[in-house]
Amino acid sequence: MRSKPWPMAKKLTELSREAQEFVEKYEGALGKGKGKQLYAYKMLMAKKWVKFKRDFDNFKTQCIPWEMKIKDIESHFGSSVASYFIFLRWMYGVNLVLFGLIFGLVIIPEVLMGMPYGSIPRKTVPRAEEEKAMDFSVLWDFEGYIKYSALFYGYYNNQRTIGWLRYRLPMAYFMVGVSVFGYSLIIVIRSMASNTQGSTGEGESDNFTFSFKMFTSWDYLIGNSETADNKYASITTSFKESIVDEQESNKEENIHLTRFLRVLANFLIICCLCGSGYLIYFVVKRSQQFSKMQNVSWYERNEVEIVMSLLGMFCPPLFETIAALENYHPRTGLKWQLGRIFALFLGDLYTFLLALMDDVHLKLANEETIKNITHWTLFNYYNSSGWNESVPRPPLHPADVPRGSCWETAVGIEFMRLTVSDMLVTYITILLGDFLRACFVRFMNYCWCWDLEAGFVGHHFMDIPHKGISTIFFDTYSQMHSWAFHFFGSLMTVSAL
Repeated sequence: MRSKPWPMAKKLTELSREAQEFVEKYEGALGKGKGKQLYAYKMLMAKKWVKFKRDFDNFKTQCIPWEMKIKDIESHFGSSVASYFIFLRWMYGVNLVLFGLIFGLVIIPEVLMGMPYGSIPRKTVPRAEEEKAMDFSVLWDFEGYIKYSALFYGYYNNQRTIGWLRYRLPMAYFMVGVSVFGYSLIIVIRSMASNTQGSTGEGESDNFTFSFKMFTSWDYLIGNSETADNKYASITTSFKESIVDEQESNKEENIHLTRFLRVLANFLIICCLCGSGYLIYFVVKRSQQFSKMQNVSWYERNEVEIVMSLLGMFCPPLFETIAALENYHPRTGLKWQLGRIFALFLGDLYTFLLALMDDVHLKLANEETIKNITHWTLFNYYNSSGWNESVPRPPLHPADVPRGSCWETAVGIEFMRLTVSDMLVTYITILLGDFLRACFVRFMNYCWCWDLEAGFVGHHFMDIPHKGISTIFFDTYSQMHSWAFHFFGSLMTVSAL
């Protein structure tokens, strides 16, 4: 009650309510006759209600996806490792709700009641692309039949209503987009509020540091001896670090050298951020030139995605290396690292959008030109001298109609390719950094010159802060694509799943 951020009047009201409930609960036990029997009946029903609630809570636990698996991980490796997977499950649940909202209110009505594939030009693969429209290399770049499918903005009807239900698809498309933003904002704020409410009593954790570490550091959910040894070593290391921090706080340091190193570190990081932004702008401009060529290599087609994925993979470790010059407290250094990674991702995305804007303007101008060409082509087609009024000319097939490139679809394709490349780089990093590394240490340790497990190479350590940051920012990066660009690609939430 003391830790609650309530005014004194509310605290007094709550205390009086609890006191009244206590008196009403036990006043029957002090009486005789019917009062005592009534109290016994109340206690019996209360026990049955408690048992029902416990059984119902167990049933709800069984219904939560992967709950027992996460509990198993928690019992072997502690609650900190389990929190990593709980966060992943939370993100998966949010994306699943968003996917259901878009799929049920936008995609299903369009597929069932909208114009079918091949009925109009923007729902038909052009004649020149039909031969290679099903090739894997074409589909991998989200071209061919995927480009003219319900995955992207250009497929959907611009009519006011569709189908016999007179379903207003344009309004539904817009309102679903607003609902996605609203639901995401509400669920994030609710999660932040619940976490803040659960941590109100931890405000004085900086006091009595050694006492807190001595009596509250052990994780009683550990049930594995090896994990217990690791936890013991971690607590020992934490004590050593606290002792060193205490000694360092009492030590006089060269403040001028510290300031110089911190200024140098920030200058290097700013150079990295500016360099990454310029590199992205440069490769996007190059990709616009490559798009006008006929024969381009695989690297030239995917240069933008490769560069952005590599920047997202190598820049955070580089920031961490440069941050060693600053000599900050670990908690302060972690906050700086969070801000720098966020600036990197946000700056790269902003630069990518700026570079795409020029391409969008070119596509709009080209679309206007092709619209005039289409009108002239149709005029010549239907007014040809080879046909007369008695024998009308057959309608022009949608695949033969000249059409410009839909810029909304082009933007959606770029971000889908970027999301998929980020996902592949993450999987490859996990495969090389965790699985193959563990196999090498396990099978080559017997014939190596030194102990691979205890020395260089070693097993991958589950660094919770680093993994948490990586997961949060990768998911935030994917969510940023999903939230901001689902207008251009209605199934962007599938990539976030």
